Amino acid sequence: MNRLPRTALLSALAATLFASGSSFAADPPRVIRLIVPYAVGGGTDILSRHVADELSRELNTTVVVENKPGAGTNIGAMEVVRAPNDGTVILMGDLALAVNPTLMANMPYSPQNDLTPIAHVASAPLVLITNKKSGIESVDELIKQAKDKPDSITFASAGLGNPPHLAGELFKLTTDTDIVHVPYKGVGPALTDILGGHVNMLFTGISSTKALIDEGNLNALAVTGKNRAPTLPNTPTMTELGYGDADVTSWWALYGPAGMNPDTVKSLSEAAERALAKPALKEKLAQQNIEADYAGADQLGGKLKTETQRWAEVIKKAGIEPQ
Repeated sequence: MNRLPRTALLSALAATLFASGSSFAADPPRVIRLIVPYAVGGGTDILSRHVADELSRELNTTVVVENKPGAGTNIGAMEVVRAPNDGTVILMGDLALAVNPTLMANMPYSPQNDLTPIAHVASAPLVLITNKKSGIESVDELIKQAKDKPDSITFASAGLGNPPHLAGELFKLTTDTDIVHVPYKGVGPALTDILGGHVNMLFTGISSTKALIDEGNLNALAVTGKNRAPTLPNTPTMTELGYGDADVTSWWALYGPAGMNPDTVKSLSEAAERALAKPALKEKLAQQNIEADYAGADQLGGKLKTETQRWAEVIKKAGIEPQ
């Protein structure tokens, strides 16, 4: 039998080690690119940078955040879909992965087929707010006015298909009310018109409204999520008020390209789990009203499937046409 040349033998051995995923854990790449499909400075960007710092320590490598905003997160996601599936390029995905397949007429990829779930990393509730001068100080009062005077209540959002918009649509369906959607280009303009009394209500992140609530300029009627928000302890949850079906929670998770080696996924997921267990990272996220919320790849895969089905039903029932 002819012996393989030494170089061929070494190449075969290296390929075998890489395919097994053991080389990733023992000798991780020098740089891992974490793609954030949003602009610098937003909540997802801040979250991603905190997570990247801890992942760098856990993996003994450099995790670099790269912002690739645009096209409803599809530009950033496609950067990962097209990347090598060796764990060197990963995505900070969010609710858009579950919403876009129904909301977009020409979706360039399938989140469930073209991405590999790695780890769920964080979640955050939304708060339902009204203007202090509106006289609407409870969810029941809001529903009563919406039913007594159909189309008299308007709800703002930060744009089509984002959590504030979906929360408003789900609220309408759950409470059987006629509430008019008023989309804005971001949370800032929406809040301005809420404060000005031009729009009645808004579901949004707590961080963007906490100071205005504390100052008495906004009423916090309810928060979404399983538990009351630590920074708004006196504000009930939607579930407490009997409207659990109107629950919308923002979430974030790590994904890689399709076809990643299971051992590479395991290495990245376990690193994320260790990072998210650290009190320092938990505290940094809590300051943004975000909860460190780890789940493994299998659970994340199931969640994306469930969320996709859920929002497809909401979007269709709400009569939102694909864009």
